[in-house]
Amino acid sequence: MSVGLLDDLRDGVNLNLAPLTVDQYHQMIRDGILHDAEPIELIQGTLLYKDRRDQAGGIKAHGSSHLRSLNKLMAVLSQWVASKTAFLQVQGPILISDNSEPEPDCCLVRGTPDDFADAVPHGTDVMAVFEVAYSSLLSDRRTKQRLYASQAIPVYVIVNLQDELIEVLSEPLADEQRYQAQSVYRTSETVTFDVDQFGPLSFLVDSVI
Repeated sequence: MSVGLLDDLRDGVNLNLAPLTVDQYHQMIRDGILHDAEPIELIQGTLLYKDRRDQAGGIKAHGSSHLRSLNKLMAVLSQWVASKTAFLQVQGPILISDNSEPEPDCCLVRGTPDDFADAVPHGTDVMAVFEVAYSSLLSDRRTKQRLYASQAIPVYVIVNLQDELIEVLSEPLADEQRYQAQSVYRTSETVTFDVDQFGPLSFLVDSVI
């Protein structure tokens, strides 16, 4: 049986990996090595395909359930953000560190799009971040939680398509890279949480899943 690179990593072999920086990642896009529209994000120095699959399908597939839920979530958040000094960013990058620039499904950002004409929002600009998860559920609960909590993003919402519920993580502990509070909302229940100085955001689970 052949042993691959991932097997070595799993078994703790020191491979002396050379992680990419955000600047190097952007240079690869400018040089045409990567295409700006590709479903790729930089996570802890590693280029990863964004996992938007449902139960089956290749990694580049955008599952129909994921897309349906994302569109419903966008509608809810667009209505909430109207007339506020904040905006909705959909599947765009946010800068977490010099080697991590994830592209969450949705996030609510302080200010206006014009404030970011020359740079992407930093994690500290983000009031709430949302991930729609089926195949990516474990990674979203673990890796993405560490990233978002490390920047003290106040609220992290996981739209859990596997179990048809919504998980709201809050009260970030940046030094520990985790959220200390979690609420779970199921079918027919109303999700409610405060978003920065703008007050509560509320919506039915059924309006998103």
